[in-house]
Amino acid sequence: MDLIGDFEDSGWAVITGALASTATAGYLEAAPAARAIAASELIAAALGHPSDRFPDVGMNAGVPSLQQLLRMRDSAVEALGQIRLASELRALWEESGELSEWELTVDDVVSRLQRQPGNRKMTKRPRARLVEGSCFAIPLPSGGFALGVLTQLLAGKLPFGYFFGPRLPTPPLQEEVAKLNPSDAILRVKFGDTEIQNGRWQDLGHVEPWRADSWPTPPHTSGEAGRGLVWRMEYPRDAPKSDPVRLERVTAKHAQGLASDRVMGALAVEKELDRRLS
Repeated sequence: MDLIGDFEDSGWAVITGALASTATAGYLEAAPAARAIAASELIAAALGHPSDRFPDVGMNAGVPSLQQLLRMRDSAVEALGQIRLASELRALWEESGELSEWELTVDDVVSRLQRQPGNRKMTKRPRARLVEGSCFAIPLPSGGFALGVLTQLLAGKLPFGYFFGPRLPTPPLQEEVAKLNPSDAILRVKFGDTEIQNGRWQDLGHVEPWRADSWPTPPHTSGEAGRGLVWRMEYPRDAPKSDPVRLERVTAKHAQGLASDRVMGALAVEKELDRRLS
């Protein structure tokens, strides 16, 4: 998850920044809303009530005082209320037909934030190194496994992946990875890495031979750009990490057929693959 990496690099300022971005916004876009939810999870963990699905994160150094955490908690509860009521993230979940499940997830975060602070020693768990070309067996909610390949790290940290059927009864052997054809992918999307970090997505090794140009990140479209135009977005592999996105204003006709730019949480990827392979 992008915010987790930022947090481990820069500390609690990342959390307060993620929450502050919700206080000044009206209708929240999906990316800042997702970061605010992740920030809320970290606050809940620091207060002694982590989610079983949230990766272990080292917090022993620089943890705010209890009073500071409680102020952050209040900001997080307010942000989650706004996100649950009206946000692009809510709209995306509603569009997917899984709004009620998402609402229960947000309600669970709020519930854990509002409990009395508990005691939990936060230990550092090494983060899995993300490598382009890595393949994973992905457990599906209704049984079986799909396959995913991490094809690009956008800005050096945010994973983009290709995901494949058919539904498999057991994780495949590593030699099956070599048979994957990029054109057979049923989903291509930016995704969170929580289930890689906690080990639920089983690492099957590396696609061999790995040719990055055979697994391109397709252009996406993202919102209105004014004067009847929309944004066309690309993520060139040779772009600097400080400026990873190439933006171009194009007509809606030229953007036709492009997928919307979005980030799916790892569990949302599992649910979407399960739906497509049903």
